[in-house]
Amino acid sequence: MERKGESSLRIAICDDDRNDLERVLSLVQIYLDEKNIQAEVKVFDHPDALVEECENYRPHIYILDIVMPMVTGIQAARELRWNQPDAEIIFATSESSYALESFDVNPINYILKPIQKDKLFPTLDKAVSRVDISSEKSVIVKVKGGFQTLRLDEILYMEYRNHVVSYHLYDGSIISTPTLRIGFAEYLEDNYKDKDFVRCHESIAVNVSAINKLTKTDITLRNKEMIPVSKSRYTEVMDSYMDFRL
Repeated sequence: MERKGESSLRIAICDDDRNDLERVLSLVQIYLDEKNIQAEVKVFDHPDALVEECENYRPHIYILDIVMPMVTGIQAARELRWNQPDAEIIFATSESSYALESFDVNPINYILKPIQKDKLFPTLDKAVSRVDISSEKSVIVKVKGGFQTLRLDEILYMEYRNHVVSYHLYDGSIISTPTLRIGFAEYLEDNYKDKDFVRCHESIAVNVSAINKLTKTDITLRNKEMIPVSKSRYTEVMDSYMDFRL
């Protein structure tokens, strides 16, 4: 069964310059205090760490430096945008020449350093206004001894075996139901009538938003794990995948 989530705002800040990183973090914290907004803020000093952790953390708002070693903020934003098409991206940089190049990831603003309150706060106002935290879905799963709430984007796929449905999560953990008296198709129909999950195999239903790559035989998930796609279900999976991406 799905319900509206009760998550707080999630913000990620990435800058390889410690002074700039601390300055932006301080300004964001002041903003949140002034606006009385509950939020979880994480900071990163390298875009590789940002991309890797945010596959699971999935911030609503990113504040990214553009000029960083090895991978630019724009390159990181392109990869993040692939898995999070609705995320709000703010670029902060000392280089004005990147404005045109950053256009393809649809940033909400492009702020030149040193970041000032009068530039950042209105941009954050706009970003926050576009984030609908209440629409985040969570899933209430019946488990042995009670119920457990999972954030929908934590789930990679469900697997049905021996009348038990196991939820495979991004962090590697598995949450299982008690033994069911119904089959997999009926379980999905009773609990997931929308298009969040699609059956890719007789015993597997994948979270469409967790698909990173799809071929006629396999699905590569956000955590690089691979699961099979049966020939008879490929078209349905492809249609669901393209609907989500587009």
